[in-house]
Amino acid sequence: MRRTAYSIYSRYPILMSLEELTRMLLGEALDVKNFIEYAKTFVDRAVARIKHAVDGSHYEPVEDPLVELPSFYLAIALAQHTHSWLLKRLADREGKRASSEIMKERDVDAVNILRSLGIEVEYVGELDGCGHRVVLGRSGSRETIACFPYRTTVPRYLRYSEKLLTEPSWKLVNRIVLKGYVYLSRKDLARLAEESVKWRVLEYGRIFSERSIGELLGDYLDVVRQLVPKKVLEREVREVPKKVEKAFPPCMSRLKDALSRGEHLSHHQRFSLATFMLLVGYSVDEVVNAFRTSPDFEEKIARYQVEHLAGLRGSGKRYRTYSCEKMKSLGLCVAECSTRTPLQYYRRAVRELKTL
Repeated sequence: MRRTAYSIYSRYPILMSLEELTRMLLGEALDVKNFIEYAKTFVDRAVARIKHAVDGSHYEPVEDPLVELPSFYLAIALAQHTHSWLLKRLADREGKRASSEIMKERDVDAVNILRSLGIEVEYVGELDGCGHRVVLGRSGSRETIACFPYRTTVPRYLRYSEKLLTEPSWKLVNRIVLKGYVYLSRKDLARLAEESVKWRVLEYGRIFSERSIGELLGDYLDVVRQLVPKKVLEREVREVPKKVEKAFPPCMSRLKDALSRGEHLSHHQRFSLATFMLLVGYSVDEVVNAFRTSPDFEEKIARYQVEHLAGLRGSGKRYRTYSCEKMKSLGLCVAECSTRTPLQYYRRAVRELKTL
């Protein structure tokens, strides 16, 4: 591999998929375990990448993509098996780093990088570098101009900006729309790239989530765990003990029993149970697996919905389960528990179980 030809992968390692990388390095299709063994050579670089993500300092990639690519994916695997906070932090910092790099690129290169991330945009600033001009104001004979040198179609915009639409500035009504196109600034491109990179890092975390991968990483995980801030670990200790099913409130026990029997749950029933399970410590995979007994289960749809509730999609908001009052109004309350929320019941029950 020539460094000059592939230097872009040092700055944007996410542009080369893990499957492409394993084929290049190992000469075979995706084999995660063999890749991890190979990538261990670059563990120091991977740990450095995580350290920079944790403290928010600038990470400077080396020129050689044969170092940056494997260490990047190894960093994701290490974060995945160390702490959920660490993976999210790494995803956030990698997204912001890509965003910063996009701002420095030539127009044609920025467009090509966005396209490599699956974001189809068009450069329309060939004539004057400005593209679509918007007059923001006038002072005498001088005009204040905003330039929008890129555009994409409305359907594509709505798809690409899905995670951002809760922000007023990203709502379609607040964008420059002409003849079926939404016009974008360079900052808009950088933000779209940031969100795409964040999501891809989290997705690769899921690919690396098998326990056997964690076993391969061995003692390296102890080194990386030391990078997790003490406040995060202290909060973890204070959290409610996870998955004590004996402490489930009657409403959630009934829903989980119905689900295990293969009964069809309504939208509100699914929302209640899924959000509750996530709040008491179940992982996305565990919640998805719990719903496999549902008669209309579809893996892709279920995972998307659970990840959305967990705050991994859309606006990043982590949803809370309904209050007891809301549960009553929906006909989902099955007992008088003298609590305000199912989670409050759960915490109380856990404390009582500890005293037994």
